[in-house]
Amino acid sequence: MKIISTPLSHDEVDQLGDFLDALPSPDAMNVEQLDGFFCALLVGPDLVMASEYWPHVVGDAGENAAPVFDSQAEAEVIMSLVVRHWNAINATLRANDVYSPIFVENDNNVALGNDWASGFMHGVSLRRSSWQPLLDDESHASAILPMMALAHENDPDPELRFASPTPEKREQMLLMMTAGIVQLYRYFAPARNREAAAGQPFTRDQPKVGRNELCLCGSGKKYKHCCLARLH
Repeated sequence: MKIISTPLSHDEVDQLGDFLDALPSPDAMNVEQLDGFFCALLVGPDLVMASEYWPHVVGDAGENAAPVFDSQAEAEVIMSLVVRHWNAINATLRANDVYSPIFVENDNNVALGNDWASGFMHGVSLRRSSWQPLLDDESHASAILPMMALAHENDPDPELRFASPTPEKREQMLLMMTAGIVQLYRYFAPARNREAAAGQPFTRDQPKVGRNELCLCGSGKKYKHCCLARLH
């Protein structure tokens, strides 16, 4: 029997992904977005209950909205997968281990990371005011920059759109997002006031970005005129 925080197998990830892809709402998340969304909620400063976040997953934010299950048995299976995935991410972070995000490869066997970053930034948007201290902290805000860049790579608004990175730069940004999960979890540990995270100092796994240095997103612009300006 699998315990409640056992990580999902590849087949179970596919099963959850198939369920999400079949939901009728065009705003429903896919499994990669769900993973990024959960990571943002778990590393952030506030506790977000399932009753609040679940409507965002299935594409309808109404209080009484619910996913359409074919049967009670399917509902139990899917919700079990969702709870286990949430708990597995949380258990990994609480153990001070590195969590490996779900990056789904496209038809060319390339992981782009855009959906994961989009899901992460959606999670941030649920508690924007609580995240603001991090966004205003020039010493630590770089941890969220790759999420911002890939989330807005294809933004329809030219003012928000980030330039597409080279394949090499994209691979670097995926690694930076993975490192950023740990950094953000540690940064917000005092705010969450969790006993397991208490007393863990924030350590930088990537260099601080100076205001006049080139932005990490790869735009070629100075940090102060690019991602730093977008944070405010």
